[in-house]
Amino acid sequence: MILDLIRHAATGRDDHLDGRTDPPLDVQGIDLICARHADLHWQRVLSSPRRRALDTAAALALPRGLEVIADEEWEELDFGDWDGQPLQALPMQALQAFHLDPHANPPPHGESWGHFERRIARALHRLLDEPEPVPTLVVSHGGPLRMVLSQVCGLPMAMCWALRIDHGTRLQLRVERDDGELWGELLELQQASP
Repeated sequence: MILDLIRHAATGRDDHLDGRTDPPLDVQGIDLICARHADLHWQRVLSSPRRRALDTAAALALPRGLEVIADEEWEELDFGDWDGQPLQALPMQALQAFHLDPHANPPPHGESWGHFERRIARALHRLLDEPEPVPTLVVSHGGPLRMVLSQVCGLPMAMCWALRIDHGTRLQLRVERDDGELWGELLELQQASP
C-alpha cells in the first residue's frame, strides 16, 4: 500500500519535548501545510488524537470530503517526567543516553521504547489487514514518523534521529508485509519548506 505520513503543523514549541503535552497550533502553519499538499489524494485520513495532529488532519481532510479517524496508536512517545519541558531544562547526559539507546535509557516514568515500537507496528499491521488497502494519510508526530521509517525500511533508529522531520514534513512509503514482517521503501521525503 502507499502510505503518506505528515508531521502536524508547528506549535511554536520546537524547544520543548511535547508528547502528552498538547499545545495549540500556529494557524499560519496549517495553511502552509494545506497549500503544500493540496494536489495529493487520499481515501482515508488517520490521526493521532492529540489536538495538534487532529487539527492538522482536519484541515487536510475537509477539502477532500474525508472524515478524520483518531487512533491512539499514532500518538507521540510519552516522555514521562520530561514531557512538556524545555529541552534546555533536561539533563543533557540523560537525553543523550536516551537517543543512543532508548531501550536502556527511557525517559523517567515515560513509555518504554519496546511499547512504543509495538504500538506503531500494530498501527501499520492494522492498515495492511484490510483486503484492499486504500491510499492513506496519517497525521502524527516526529517520533512515530521516525519509527515507521525504521520498521518499514529497516533503517537503524540512530539514522532516523539524524533525519530532519520538521512540522509539515511528508513521508511517502510503499508498505508491504510478507510472512508477518513489514518491509517497504521510502518513495519521497518532502520537507515542509519549499
